[in-house]
Amino acid sequence: MPQESAEGADPGVVAVLSTTTWVQALCSAAMLLVPTLAPQIAGSFGIAAGLVGLQVSLLYGFAMVTSTQAGGMVRRHGACRSSQYAMLLVAAGCGIALLGTPWALAITTVLLGISYGMTNPAAAVLLTRYTPSRYRNVVYSIKQTGVPLGGIIAGLMAPPLAQIWSWEAAFLVIALAALVTTLALQIPRARWDADRDPTARVRGLGSLTVLFRRREIRWLGLGGFCMAAVQLSLLSFAVAFMVEDLLIGLVLAGIILSFVHAAGVIGRILWGAVADRLGRSIPVLYGLAVSMGLLFVAIAMLSTDSPLWLVVTLLLAAGGTAIAWNGVFLAEVARRSALSEVSESTAAVLVLVYMGVLAGPAMVSGVLALTGSYSTAFMLPAAFAAAALVWLWICTREPGDPTRAG
Repeated sequence: MPQESAEGADPGVVAVLSTTTWVQALCSAAMLLVPTLAPQIAGSFGIAAGLVGLQVSLLYGFAMVTSTQAGGMVRRHGACRSSQYAMLLVAAGCGIALLGTPWALAITTVLLGISYGMTNPAAAVLLTRYTPSRYRNVVYSIKQTGVPLGGIIAGLMAPPLAQIWSWEAAFLVIALAALVTTLALQIPRARWDADRDPTARVRGLGSLTVLFRRREIRWLGLGGFCMAAVQLSLLSFAVAFMVEDLLIGLVLAGIILSFVHAAGVIGRILWGAVADRLGRSIPVLYGLAVSMGLLFVAIAMLSTDSPLWLVVTLLLAAGGTAIAWNGVFLAEVARRSALSEVSESTAAVLVLVYMGVLAGPAMVSGVLALTGSYSTAFMLPAAFAAAALVWLWICTREPGDPTRAG
């Protein structure tokens, strides 16, 4: 059995971290293939590219539903086996996409959404078992860089393949990579799944019962809902805001957005290191929530008269905070959970996080449609950030679980 205490890292922590990061990256890359190749896919189907873009919302919707049961499944089958299932779903989903029909793409969406909903609860179990608490924030944060890494993989690999061959070629490459990963995971499977409980059952509301039993996890999850809403509001509207309100060219706006993503990657690791240095995650989450709110207020005040350096500075700062909270947040969820409940607690809060992913952009779109003003619409993410601060504060008022993994 691996060392489960906080008294030093198990030698397998590097293998666990690199594996869970790669699984996260591969799953994220698969999810981003359709948005990346939207013009080509829409053209081959004879539909509007905007309709293809709706797939992202459906993916997160299925991931949210899957999260309700993912915790129990990880306990029953083991974290490594569950990761293998996720990779097989990626391979199957990308393989079905090769049929090249709208119905095939719909089935692909379902399978990839289910896969994504399984990855984080499985990774949480492995990372909690193998990582000493004093390094947990930075380790979780490094693992969460798998999400933007998946975006980089999709962005660099898919368009060239689509130009040289066809858009189906990108799906084939990801499918093959997922199959190879599934086989490779069989090597450590017996060791990594030694803690699985074959008697665990998936029933009823699944992991959501944690939100009813554990109030501190519920309040923490609501904080995650708000911060996810801020993050997706930034990513969904940054380019449109720069082009329509600030009159920045589309190409330059896209370049700025790529740097915003990069700031998010750096921020995830930086804030994880800061939390480990402090020995506490909540103060870092407080600071991130306050920063998100203030930055969105400042961004809302930008105009065509604002110098480009100020626009870039504020957006990069927003990327380094609004995209960078995830690792510290998930580490705090693990710290506040019993070791036997890490997967279910993670799955439960991710249901709320995915709700925030869906609700944030939708609500900002609604305000934008009513007012026609990004300045007004961006006050909503600022309000979400303030609400996150409140939920996090309420979470700290709850008594801790004496059996928690931290």
